[in-house]
Amino acid sequence: MKTWHVNKKIAVILFIFSVAYLIIAFQIPSFSIPRPIDSDLFPKVLGMSMLVLSVLLFFEKKVEPVVDMEEEEKTLEEVEEVEEAAESEDNTEETGWKHPKMQVLITIVTLIVYIVLFEFLGFVLSTIGLLYFLTFYYGYTRHLINGIVTVSVSVGFYLIMTKGLNVYLPTGLLPF
Repeated sequence: MKTWHVNKKIAVILFIFSVAYLIIAFQIPSFSIPRPIDSDLFPKVLGMSMLVLSVLLFFEKKVEPVVDMEEEEKTLEEVEEVEEAAESEDNTEETGWKHPKMQVLITIVTLIVYIVLFEFLGFVLSTIGLLYFLTFYYGYTRHLINGIVTVSVSVGFYLIMTKGLNVYLPTGLLPF
């Protein structure tokens, strides 16, 4: 029997998960007052999307790259040169604050601080702080662009949620 590619294994797991998720989503009660968007719409759409994407992932074909022998030899030589250069230099990218385990820890701590300050500062200010800090920490150093994007995304989501969908979000220190 032919072994399954890892994508097929993941697709089966996602399919089972999405079916279980859809069963639970269809048990969400609807409000007695008719509304165009009810509380059960988003979970149903999400579950159906997961189901369709897991089927597409299952039938995705594994593409084997066609490599010319001369190209492969050149590539191997380049890889060896890069490995030699990496061994000769001190690789400080993987130490200290930029170590992957430290990045995960700092992201978790930042999210905890975000949750704690969410009610006090409000959605807009706490989200601006979270987005700005994490983009800066992960290496984006264009501060003006970073500030414009984080403010516009935070205010945009706030307006969509409060004005468009009538979802309450804490205002915190801001007057609106």
